[in-house]
Amino acid sequence: MGLRIIPPKRVRKVKTANSQEVLERLEEYLENNCEEPIQILCGFWEDQQNAITYQELRQAVLDGTLSKEAIELWRQDYSKLISGRLKGLWTNAIVAGASGQPILDDKTFVFNTQTPGMLKWIQTRGAQLVTACTSEQKEAISILLAKKMKEGHTVDELSRLIRPCIGLTKGDAQAAAKLYDSIIENLKKEHPRMKPENMQRKALDATCKYAERKHRQRAMTIAQTESAFAYNRGADEGIRQAQQQGYLGTVKKRWSTSGDDRVCSTCQALEGIEIEMDKSFPLKGKMLFPGQDLLPPAHPRCACAVEYIEVENHSELIESPMRTGDEWIDASIDDYDSSLINTNGDEAMSIRLLMSHDEVKYEKNETLNLPFVYNSDRDVILYNPYAENANDYDMRFALTHENAHRVDYLFLHSWENENFRRAMDNTESLIISNLDGLEKLLQNDDYGSDFAFNDLISSLTRGKANGMLFIGHTPEYLASDYKRSLEVFANITCIDMSESAIRKEFDGILKELYEAYKEIIAWKSLV
Repeated sequence: MGLRIIPPKRVRKVKTANSQEVLERLEEYLENNCEEPIQILCGFWEDQQNAITYQELRQAVLDGTLSKEAIELWRQDYSKLISGRLKGLWTNAIVAGASGQPILDDKTFVFNTQTPGMLKWIQTRGAQLVTACTSEQKEAISILLAKKMKEGHTVDELSRLIRPCIGLTKGDAQAAAKLYDSIIENLKKEHPRMKPENMQRKALDATCKYAERKHRQRAMTIAQTESAFAYNRGADEGIRQAQQQGYLGTVKKRWSTSGDDRVCSTCQALEGIEIEMDKSFPLKGKMLFPGQDLLPPAHPRCACAVEYIEVENHSELIESPMRTGDEWIDASIDDYDSSLINTNGDEAMSIRLLMSHDEVKYEKNETLNLPFVYNSDRDVILYNPYAENANDYDMRFALTHENAHRVDYLFLHSWENENFRRAMDNTESLIISNLDGLEKLLQNDDYGSDFAFNDLISSLTRGKANGMLFIGHTPEYLASDYKRSLEVFANITCIDMSESAIRKEFDGILKELYEAYKEIIAWKSLV
């Protein structure tokens, strides 16, 4: 006789009051705020189904593949959906996450959703979702265009079947096709005299209803998962901003599950693990995107949360998170905020630099050949006080330059702006055509000793004028359009944020370049 072994139920772990409160707040948020994105997604897929014509579907069946134009239109549709309606919902979830931690209940700190790190996360997460949704949709429809499907169905029949499957995953599209075929087979057996077109109509009606249910299920999965991503990211960002504003000291994070039988084995293995803020949880399996192991959710529809625990009171800390302990740079760091607040430069860029400076980490690295470098891979500003000529650097220029690199790289992307690229080339032509005039200009100490102006001329001319300058980059480095744009953007920012006499060139030789720069940094780029 065979015996069925029943696995024992998991023992529910005892939770702290705060841990349970964190979970309940997340659960309440998801329960009350997922219906709107579900409705948006279902309506979006219905619009996509209606937008594609029967003729286009028929041609796809004949070709055995969707056209590149159709796939690109889907990608654009998803991009507009996410950057438009869903972005606002994510921001709401981020704010809710920041207020969802009991550790912050008695804190009156100001939470900023427009920090470069937060904006970068929204932009990156949006791009990931656009890519994933477009790819899933393409794979799902490709299943219906496969040779095996074409051999068992007429062109018209497949054309009609594809439409309700737009928006489904590959697995759901396969299931819909199987349902359609099984209904046809049953009707042939039970009603052999029924006309084929009537069989197809009945099968298609049933398949459409099935697809509609699957669309809502998929919408529910996306809504809950993406809301949980944004909520947990907001909680993490809220803790970090509270630390920066002096309300919290050193904090660790603890993975928290409901602790009952519904918890999957992946999350169960993470329950109660406590690690430092910037460390990764030991999440098993393949990472779907960078940073997936930093915060929940661990998988679709995961309802886990993180409890944050203060392990060292902020009053016990000697230095703020921004300070390095290195006198060479700390004095400049302390003075930098006030210099930006009192600048005559562009307000939008000044605020961006303030947010970047408040968020970025400064890290000493004695292996650098240069005094300062922004490391985009790690999102830190590295410095070496022992690098050649380090003590001769204008520290305000250096901090503005590297933070401008960070703002440009994370969000503004000057190298992608056609007007900015054209303005760089036109300004270069003006300079190269009058090198004698440049040489005379540099004899003026306001120009000849200015870090930003010399580096700007070097970048614009791709190193051709380096013989006249006291600072600049090599022609090999500046051969890259991307790097050249980063350097030009950073130096224009330095001039704009300074009291330099060179600002008058914004109405002179740098006029076209400055106007293109202002277009990039306008407030519209923040939303």
